[in-house]
Amino acid sequence: MSKETIEYTENNFDPLNKAIDESIRAQRARIAWQYAKVIALILVSIGILAMLLAWAYNIYKKPNPELVKKINVVDEKFEQSKNIDKQQEKIIDGEIIKYNSETLRFLNASANDFNIVTRITYSTTKDLLEGNSPKEVTCYISKGGTSFEFEKPQENQLIALQNLNLTYAEAKNYQKYCKYNTR
Repeated sequence: MSKETIEYTENNFDPLNKAIDESIRAQRARIAWQYAKVIALILVSIGILAMLLAWAYNIYKKPNPELVKKINVVDEKFEQSKNIDKQQEKIIDGEIIKYNSETLRFLNASANDFNIVTRITYSTTKDLLEGNSPKEVTCYISKGGTSFEFEKPQENQLIALQNLNLTYAEAKNYQKYCKYNTR
């Protein structure tokens, strides 16, 4: 066998390897900065969102002065309506007398020098304030000191009709000005 010598040349790739390592390190640093920018942007947007939510919550929870005034007025009316219908009592000659609080409301209309009045009677003042149905609704026509009640029998009121210079049919014609539907 022959002795062959293998020749080879040795190359030094250390500078190339260093350059590749440096390039990889620079690329990693660039990626890290990009991630840092993204994370910072996310944190800033979360902070802005938190501030906007806090501001919206503050606006939502902040008491509206007009609303507070209206609530206070309603509370005062409620307290008044509680006290309005307490039955009043008085002892007269050893007997307990109880007073009721029947409340009347009048609606007026005028036609041809006559006043047409709708009288609405509530059992209590509380019923009027709360808008409950009235106990009774009646209507009458008047002029001067004379009045004709539409709901009472005609026979009992003939003198009133004569004083008003009206016939029964003419008086009934004015009944259309009455307001029986009070709801």
